Amino acid sequence: MASLMRTQALLRACPQRCAFTAVRPTFVPVSRPVTERGALVVMAAEGKKDQKKKMPSPVKRALLAEERRLYNKGRKSACATRIKKVIKLAEALLSSADAQSEDQVKNLEKLVAEAYSEIDKAVVKGILHENTAARKKARCARYKKQVLMSSGLYKPTADSPDFARYEQLQAKAAEVRAKVAVQKPKVAA
Repeated sequence: MASLMRTQALLRACPQRCAFTAVRPTFVPVSRPVTERGALVVMAAEGKKDQKKKMPSPVKRALLAEERRLYNKGRKSACATRIKKVIKLAEALLSSADAQSEDQVKNLEKLVAEAYSEIDKAVVKGILHENTAARKKARCARYKKQVLMSSGLYKPTADSPDFARYEQLQAKAAEVRAKVAVQKPKVAA
């Protein structure tokens, strides 16, 4: 956007730059009596009066850059939206008191797959760098792993760095279950 404004200011300051257009001669066949068979006489004609003016290169570059910026902005926004959906659902599942059902986890996995797809498309089109994409995908995977550990669908090995986090999540889940059990009065039959 800044380059576009700079180019427009340059053109306003120097109007003779855009007034210049190179006239290219056009060749038009002229009919004359031909003495030899297949001979054709070609004469240079005047430039066309209503010929379109050439756009100066800096202006054209700025317009194309603006178009690309808007296209890339949409793609980046789509990636960010998918990642936010994954994080929002994962945090909701982690903070909920009841145990997560497999349907909720499957829904999260579907959102993670959509986020991966969107990120990979952005990398292929050159909008995101590979390392940036890897970082964003790892962030989604980290949230997914936390949900799987808290739901009991994934248990890391004892020597894994995630094992301490797994124990914390299990202890927190046990506390929540104990609070829910205390709050619900037992009905005498």
